[in-house]
Amino acid sequence: VKYNKFIPPKEEIEKRASCMNWMNWAQVQAFVTGNYGHFFVYAPDNEVGARNYGVNRYGMEVQRLCSVLDQHLANNKYMCGDQYTIADMACLPWFDLLRKQGYHHKDGVKTMDFLRMKQYKHANRWADMLCERPEVQRGMLVTRGHPKPWLNPDDTRFSHLKGKKSKM
Repeated sequence: VKYNKFIPPKEEIEKRASCMNWMNWAQVQAFVTGNYGHFFVYAPDNEVGARNYGVNRYGMEVQRLCSVLDQHLANNKYMCGDQYTIADMACLPWFDLLRKQGYHHKDGVKTMDFLRMKQYKHANRWADMLCERPEVQRGMLVTRGHPKPWLNPDDTRFSHLKGKKSKM
């Protein structure tokens, strides 16, 4: 049974609150990283000022968030101390995207170089450790090669979902 397995128990209020705080942090990281990626890759060529503003603004915020992560992991094995939690699961994909596959500008510039991702030694140690876990490797396979495989016309694994919406 996995229910409550990856979150500190209710009785450990401080640890549970910390886990929830890192879950919220992961949502901010996702929002900021996504905005950075949009301006870095998809902003129109004729909107140079807007593109540069967006890349600088969100790029600096991504770096600030990576610094927060790195400083936290300087003294912690996992996001919530010595326990692997759902906070690790939520924070890893965005950091791992930036340090590996990342966003690629059409001029050949890669996010991992542009944001100097190697500088975050504690966060990279943590990410390397998590990426060694077989469960994490299986989870990362879902989006290998294409960040949104259901949008890739050559990937038929999700063809049964195309055009369908949830009934609510």
